[in-house]
Amino acid sequence: MIAAMTARLLLPLLLALLSLAGDALAQEPASTNRATDLKERPAMDARTLAPLPAEAPVKVLARQGGWTQVEAGAQRGWVRAFHLKFQSTVETSSGGGVGSGITSIFGFGSREAPKTSKVATLGIRGLTPEDFKNASPDPAALRKMQSYRADKASAERFAREAKLAPVRVAYVGSGS
Repeated sequence: MIAAMTARLLLPLLLALLSLAGDALAQEPASTNRATDLKERPAMDARTLAPLPAEAPVKVLARQGGWTQVEAGAQRGWVRAFHLKFQSTVETSSGGGVGSGITSIFGFGSREAPKTSKVATLGIRGLTPEDFKNASPDPAALRKMQSYRADKASAERFAREAKLAPVRVAYVGSGS
């Protein structure tokens, strides 16, 4: 119950933040993190304009849902957002041992040099503190998302009409 209430409260904020992220990413340099297709429009069934190899440099122009409009060489098109990595990343560090993060906050802990790594998060990439201050819920987008959910009876009816059959899948390590 608490999880459902939290989800209902956070979902409008998340939707607002994602819409702000599109503007914040404009003109940001990036590269592909895997081989992918440059699409004519932001859809899986859209015509492929060109294949892009892994590590291909692109310039981000806009975002729409899970898609990012990019300029790759002389071509403009759309790629899946998760197929991109951005130069703007967050550097994190880790000391050694259990609790080192907590103890280092208070000024004591491991004496060994911290190990650093780069981390990027798609959902908040490019957002500024000002973007968070100006974020507002989008009730219309929330209603639209809620309109896509299906109850158990609808799901079962769909499965029957599509002649779907249940399949038993053994859990890893369960032996059955």
